Amino acid sequence: MKKILLLVVMSVFLICPTVFALPVGTALEGVFNFIASDGTNDVDVYNDHLSDSSDSYWNITASGGSVASFIIEIAGYADSNTFGIYDLANSNNRLEVFSGSATTGKKVFITVDGTNTFEVNGNSAVFSSSSFGYYINVAATGNTYFSDTSLNVDNYDHMLAYAGIGELVDLDGVAGTKFTKGAWTANEYILAFEDLLGGGDQDFTDLVVMVESVQPVPEPATMFLLGTGIIGLAGARKKMRK
Repeated sequence: MKKILLLVVMSVFLICPTVFALPVGTALEGVFNFIASDGTNDVDVYNDHLSDSSDSYWNITASGGSVASFIIEIAGYADSNTFGIYDLANSNNRLEVFSGSATTGKKVFITVDGTNTFEVNGNSAVFSSSSFGYYINVAATGNTYFSDTSLNVDNYDHMLAYAGIGELVDLDGVAGTKFTKGAWTANEYILAFEDLLGGGDQDFTDLVVMVESVQPVPEPATMFLLGTGIIGLAGARKKMRK
């Protein structure tokens, strides 16, 4: 059985080769330090992000919905980049959360009901389940990059996700509109995007948002491949024994 599991894992990597990303330079670290109340963020941007297989799809954990807070864009395409959520069964079924060069510090509510109807900014869409992914659309290049790396045209990981560890953060200086300082907790994540094909400069500051009351869920595509692979290989082994 161990040999079967090893073959399945190897087959997944052969079928879906991806490029795992790490931030280059100090730009993202500077953004994190900027929102930290004491000026020094305790999250290590180079090592503390979720694994690529853990940040593909998400669920809302609060009955009132999830809040997305726009932090910053440091990008040449800032005026045309958009951010939103998409249906895990159909990445073309999307809801935009932030459009173009959004106002830094802006807060938007993302809600979902019992029929998997998501609503953002008065617009709604029915998804296949209560799980969803995040995306960045780069209108200037015509590319859309998804939290599920396997959907990206370049097979590059364009989104890094960081969970809070309880330190105080403050969006006052970023926003222009005053918000209450508070702890960045474990159910709040900062999502940092890279908007250039193949990773570009890999600074991951092209669009940075904080999302609250969410949690990551296992990647359905990977789970499906593993499940069907194990069943298929187990069946083949049984036939060989006969």
